[in-house]
Amino acid sequence: MIQGAKISLRAIEEADVDSYHAWINDDETNQWRGLHHPASKEDAAEWINTRRSKTKETLNLSVSTKEGTHIGFVGLQGICARSRRAEVWIYIGSKAHWGQGYGEDTIRTLCRYAFEEMNLFRIWLECNPEFAPVVGCYENVGFKNEGNLRKAYYRNGAFHDTCIMGLLRDEFVESKEPGLK
Repeated sequence: MIQGAKISLRAIEEADVDSYHAWINDDETNQWRGLHHPASKEDAAEWINTRRSKTKETLNLSVSTKEGTHIGFVGLQGICARSRRAEVWIYIGSKAHWGQGYGEDTIRTLCRYAFEEMNLFRIWLECNPEFAPVVGCYENVGFKNEGNLRKAYYRNGAFHDTCIMGLLRDEFVESKEPGLK
């Protein structure tokens, strides 16, 4: 397990299917994600099994509270060993754990692992600039806005901008992360 201040990151397990199935069928947990049609339990199991498959280009983990409650998923995709970069994604599906710092600790913990253990140099992400709590979470970890993509995705009958944010290893050090050299 990879330990954070409030969370633990572990391998995704088959037991995660039930919580994921409930979350993926909840409109509120999917409001900032791409187009998601109603999903069967089999669809959820397929998603879990796909994320459990290991590749050199991906790292997918389950997020739990220190008490062991499963609250979401996080990962790196597009991992490039040569350029030492990857794109981070996160999905905190447990609404009971929103707004309490679990997402920020998850991102911080994964970035620490990526920089210290995986020797990455750059982590980036794409997010909705209108979703202020998430943008603030990323900024607290040290991510910088690198630009916007105009009208990049369609949701709720309209096109919206998306922003690209990036974090370099030395910027993460400056974000008061202990132990990183």
